[in-house]
Amino acid sequence: MKTAFLAIILLLFSVSVQAQSLHIADSKVEQGGILVIQIFPQWQGPMVCISALGKQYVPNKNGYTFVGVGVDIKPNKYPVLRVECGRGVQLDRGPEYVEVLKKEFQKTRTAGRDRSNRPRKGAERNAIDRAFSETNRLVYDLTDGISYVDSLGSRDLSDPFGLIYRNNKKLGHFGVDIRVPIGTSVMSTNRGKVVLVAKNFSKEGNMIIINHGLGIFSVYMHLSKIDVNEGDLVERGQIIGLSGETGARVREPHLHFNIKINGTYVDPLNFIDIVGQYLTR
Repeated sequence: MKTAFLAIILLLFSVSVQAQSLHIADSKVEQGGILVIQIFPQWQGPMVCISALGKQYVPNKNGYTFVGVGVDIKPNKYPVLRVECGRGVQLDRGPEYVEVLKKEFQKTRTAGRDRSNRPRKGAERNAIDRAFSETNRLVYDLTDGISYVDSLGSRDLSDPFGLIYRNNKKLGHFGVDIRVPIGTSVMSTNRGKVVLVAKNFSKEGNMIIINHGLGIFSVYMHLSKIDVNEGDLVERGQIIGLSGETGARVREPHLHFNIKINGTYVDPLNFIDIVGQYLTR
């Protein structure tokens, strides 16, 4: 009797799973962009994940998942489906598909001979790797579903995001450089936990990395002053430091600002604009 009852429960659960679905906000996305996917019903995360572009993503409390599309993802169609978080067991009969389009990035800089995408080694590299660790990427949403905001009151860019180098088609600039006077207040783009306070790093100068949960991190480089400590919980719009020109090869005072999603850098300003359509103001 008990066995028959369990069989009925499993059958009903299976039927329910098949009836659930996902919705892709825009099935076409450019390299460096954001893919927005919603699952139904929304309460499934973190039991049910989205599998896209070779990675798993946990939905927020409203069922929305934000997937970063790397600049190196080849233009093509890619499957998207719901899977069991962790094990990756497929929960859909068949996938939906998204199409990644080639992005023509604005060319604004010429790379020096010593500039490359090769990762750095040593203590600085280890500290950055710990900040972006798997443990930190698995933290659930720390923003409570509120929207992201600009870290400065300006979008005066000296250099945009992407493959911006005239003499190196593969070299990426994985954030935006926002031109701003030294000493300008820099705000946290959303609620989160400070996972790295870096002082006088060789490339980044003074830098802060904040974990917002769901695999989303924000990065603030070249600061003249840092006003937070590692482990601090910060609020959206909280002043975390002052802009500057610290670090290597800084041509003028600016804030270098990144957004990284599950290991993939995306255009941070585009991220703020797109995800803001699906989050609480």
